[in-house]
Amino acid sequence: METALLAWDREQGRTPVSARAAYIPGRPEVQEILASVELLLTTKEERFRRRLEALGPVIEANIAETGWAVARAFPLLGEGPLRERTARALEKYSADTARELAANPFGVLWRPRIWGVGWDLQEFAVQRYFLNQAFPKLFDREGIFRVLHFILGCHPGSNVSFVSGVGAKSLTIGYGMNRADWSYIPGMNVSGTALIRPDFPELKDDFPFLWQQAENVIGGAATYIFTVLAADRLLNGPEENK
Repeated sequence: METALLAWDREQGRTPVSARAAYIPGRPEVQEILASVELLLTTKEERFRRRLEALGPVIEANIAETGWAVARAFPLLGEGPLRERTARALEKYSADTARELAANPFGVLWRPRIWGVGWDLQEFAVQRYFLNQAFPKLFDREGIFRVLHFILGCHPGSNVSFVSGVGAKSLTIGYGMNRADWSYIPGMNVSGTALIRPDFPELKDDFPFLWQQAENVIGGAATYIFTVLAADRLLNGPEENK
């Protein structure tokens, strides 16, 4: 917490410096909103609420990236223009997303570029969970369940589960630290079905050298676990109520 607050204080009033790299988040204006929400939730300090108020136009303009985070902090925002502006933007975002989800039979945002987008879908499910908790009438829980169905086998290219050892048939040989060994890592979560342009979905089972389809990373495993726990909570209630 001390480090986070020092970083916050240091960066306020400074022009952002972009260090372009594959794994460094871009869009500093969006990153500031996400950080402000986390600091507000953790400290309850008024300055972070005021900063989010000031960033209202940025939140509205980037609602797909920021709305889920701001929704988590809604109880701390108080009555004011930020709540109204965010709620209106989320209503439009809900309608836009519904049209996209209806564009394919799997009910997910399948937009493959070079590699499969399983991890992107899981990240969408994480965000959808927080939106459902704050605005259940705008964001139903089915969006989360469909992602889980997709990951576990209801997807183009094959019916194999993207999670090794989960499902009747799962992809067990993948592109990880063990790829040259052709060995099995229980619980690895792969990127999934890729799209060979223009219209051929492909997922080669148990071939370790196609990172576009069988790569596995810690972040993918984390969002998969969150999605499973979210689905369980939505279906069965919190653990303490069981």
